[in-house]
Amino acid sequence: MKNLHRLLWILAIYPWLDFGIRLGLPSFIGSVWDDLFLLLIIVAVWFEKRNEPRYVAIPKYVQWPFYTFLFFSIGSIIVNVVPLSVSIDAGRVIFEPMLFALLTLYTLDDEEMIDRFIQILVISTVLIAIAGIIQYIFKIDSVRWEHKKDAEQFRIVSIFSNPNALAGYFNMILSFTVASFLFLKDKKQKIFYFLATIPILIALLLTFSRSAWIAFFVMAIFFVFRWNKWWLLALPVVGAIIPFVMPESVINRFAKLFDPTYYQMSSEYGRIAFWMAAFEKIKENPIFGVGLGMFGDSVPQRHNIPFATWVDNHYIKLGAEMGILGAIAFIALILSIMLVAHIMYGKATEVKQKVYLMGIAGAIMTMAIENVTASILEALTDAVYFYAFIGMLFALHWKTKKKA
Repeated sequence: MKNLHRLLWILAIYPWLDFGIRLGLPSFIGSVWDDLFLLLIIVAVWFEKRNEPRYVAIPKYVQWPFYTFLFFSIGSIIVNVVPLSVSIDAGRVIFEPMLFALLTLYTLDDEEMIDRFIQILVISTVLIAIAGIIQYIFKIDSVRWEHKKDAEQFRIVSIFSNPNALAGYFNMILSFTVASFLFLKDKKQKIFYFLATIPILIALLLTFSRSAWIAFFVMAIFFVFRWNKWWLLALPVVGAIIPFVMPESVINRFAKLFDPTYYQMSSEYGRIAFWMAAFEKIKENPIFGVGLGMFGDSVPQRHNIPFATWVDNHYIKLGAEMGILGAIAFIALILSIMLVAHIMYGKATEVKQKVYLMGIAGAIMTMAIENVTASILEALTDAVYFYAFIGMLFALHWKTKKKA
């Protein structure tokens, strides 16, 4: 069990390790280190927990959407005769991060361990946020990201590869800090999580990721509703105050969403144009799509697939590559996991467990929203934590079933 816990602490500081290894070591090590880490997890789980079938904690109504998603993923590869190198790369991007759920599923089953994991993760994230704030103050260019389209607005990436991925990560961690601040009774812990929230939230604003801002706002409303729904009456006041307290750069960035020119440019060469191209692929190949890794975002770009493009919508991209049913199965999978969190929250009697469940629900919610305007789940660090938190959910579910 000690080996699994050591791997858990590595997971808690994963972004720093990924950053250091990819920049400080030869490229071939940087490209495979996460695979080796995952292999260690699988081996450790096998040796230490093989007689403990915690996977039975995953409800059938979650398993079936996953199996359907897997079927259409494989089917799209076979039907469209996707080249082996492309299919392996695409499968690696989509399915490999899911396996990180094994580590949290088999370790995060007691309150003390979860608290330590979350606290280390929060401290690590505060440092990432501070690095991003310093980057913004001194306008330090990143060696990992350059986006000419956003030259008019400096966007932080800190130790990540792009601002949208960083924003998605921040939102997942904010889900836990905000939930802990609202729901915990211990004053010291409330202060700790409140102080942690401030730099992370500032850094989130400095990513200038509008979808992440919207996702955070939706999550915050959901949390307040769960905490004390009467506070929702203050929403009009908050909405009226925000334009006067937010920096002008943030207001201008968000205001572009209401600019007709923005949508005209997007229709010519931007998200709307990408979405229309993806819808055409869905229309032409509704059942199995054009093949996994053969149309949108990072994988086809790496393999120089003809007419490959960015789609900036994870669900539409999946529809284009594996068909409508495959995309629906993935959406059903996310909704079914949210249902598990909802049911467990309704049955939870301990405050700490409610905090964990709210944090997990918030992480899933924000990622689900952000993937409407970008394939955030193709960013490895975001995907790893997304599925790690889902593994944590099933660990709590297993513990509940065991008690019953």
